[in-house]
Amino acid sequence: MKLTNIVGGIVLIAVASYAALVMAHGVDKRTKKMTYFKQASKMELAAMNLQGANAFLSDVVSSNDPEAPITCGLFRIEKGKSLTYTYGYDEAKIIIDGEMTVDDGSTKVTATPGDILFFPKGSTITFNSNSKGTGFICGQRERDGA
Repeated sequence: MKLTNIVGGIVLIAVASYAALVMAHGVDKRTKKMTYFKQASKMELAAMNLQGANAFLSDVVSSNDPEAPITCGLFRIEKGKSLTYTYGYDEAKIIIDGEMTVDDGSTKVTATPGDILFFPKGSTITFNSNSKGTGFICGQRERDGA
């Protein structure tokens, strides 16, 4: 084998490994460029498999700052059994599609597109929907930490 082929192979492996690391763990904070996710609101969301509820969540982007992590993604709840979740972190949710009923035990609202909700760490929230609702989420947590 020629030396140029070996060096080229090593460079290719290094670049591919770096790209895989960034995609698996969020945006590389060493870069100063924005990241663009075209039509992210239409992406397929992973089932949460909690309490038999029709709830789905996918993290889309995360910081790599261990002292102040932040993760953003999408959450959807569909008609059926409600989901009760206790937050171990602060989170904001902006409803982007449909509707969802959100109840903290003292206040109950039906949130619709454009509504913003904030859940402080330690709050217990029950979600359900008469149809389905999707929200953009942003929480002070590591990726896949929900």
